[in-house]
Amino acid sequence: MKLTLLFLLSIFKPDKIVKLDKIIENINIPSCKNCVFYKPDNFNSDFTSRFNKCEKFGKKNIITDEITYNYADYCRSDENMCGNEGKYFEEEKKIKLKIDKHKLITNLPFSLPILLIALNLFLQVLLRK
Repeated sequence: MKLTLLFLLSIFKPDKIVKLDKIIENINIPSCKNCVFYKPDNFNSDFTSRFNKCEKFGKKNIITDEITYNYADYCRSDENMCGNEGKYFEEEKKIKLKIDKHKLITNLPFSLPILLIALNLFLQVLLRK
């Protein structure tokens, strides 16, 4: 009881009320992973890896037409690109679908042999009938 009273007295001061809210930097700044231009690396199962790219900024090879995109964290650190505030951010409306697709693609090499074995067993059972 005494601890509760001391705690309340420490929070409610006559001149000021101390809030118990957290103070988080960049809380209102959009995250790259929720942007339409965010492209996760297909060889890395981590959707939020530092090696993921931003399809808003890139450079085209004039010989091969191949476009090389910049890393998302580089774009966010450069104020001439998206910068810390995410000035070119466009919300991805189907973020869950994008994450699920990424998980499927990155796990396919591990899942494919299992699927092939299951299909083979299934066909063997069908052919025996």
